[in-house]
Amino acid sequence: MARITYGTLVTAIKGSIGGVTFQNNTSGAIIRSRPRPTRVSTTKLTIAHAALQQLLYEWQNITQSQRDEWNEFASVWTKENKFGESKTLTGQNWFTSVNWWRNELDETILSDPPSHTLPQDPPSFAMILSASDVKINFLAAHDYVNNPVAIWSSLPTKKNTLSINQIRKLVYVFRTTPADPYNLTALWEAAIGLDWDPSNNFPDANIFFCLESIRESSGITSSMLCTKNETPSADEDSMYYYQ
Repeated sequence: MARITYGTLVTAIKGSIGGVTFQNNTSGAIIRSRPRPTRVSTTKLTIAHAALQQLLYEWQNITQSQRDEWNEFASVWTKENKFGESKTLTGQNWFTSVNWWRNELDETILSDPPSHTLPQDPPSFAMILSASDVKINFLAAHDYVNNPVAIWSSLPTKKNTLSINQIRKLVYVFRTTPADPYNLTALWEAAIGLDWDPSNNFPDANIFFCLESIRESSGITSSMLCTKNETPSADEDSMYYYQ
């Protein structure tokens, strides 16, 4: 951190240029480096990778007859991906997808294919971003017990369009009706691996948030409901963005 002394030509600077931020605090006018978000492997991501490896092992341990049933299931049913596109999966893909979510919900692994029971659509929502907090408002009633809702987030980015690879961080899974609004700050920080300090670390950046429902009994997921949100700059307080 460096302190700034202004002259007659420049009397004030505020904002960010490149990797530095100009701001005022109790010490006066200062300049500080601005961290760049990087792709980090969080504890949650490491656990998720381990769970996937275990499911691949479990696939090898079920009987050939059970694998044939999963392959038959795959020949009958397609699956909607995150963005509502119908995709043909293999029996192993279905086994892994269904049981990854069953494991996430602390349910037992299914050795046989489930009934093809689709989840309720995720509820409409609003994100509330401020300099100190990230919160979510749910705008519609939802059955969270039978259809838990997962919230995903991208890293802060300057991109304006959403790609399937950006939504990679699972923030939380709601299994009961949440408080309204629900404060996600600590959960977001743990999932993304960054401190929520947008005014200094990623002002005026875009963050994509998406909701995805999971049918608890079948482990089948919905397509995602997504919104793009802009983080506040150093001069803004609360900013509201609606789906």
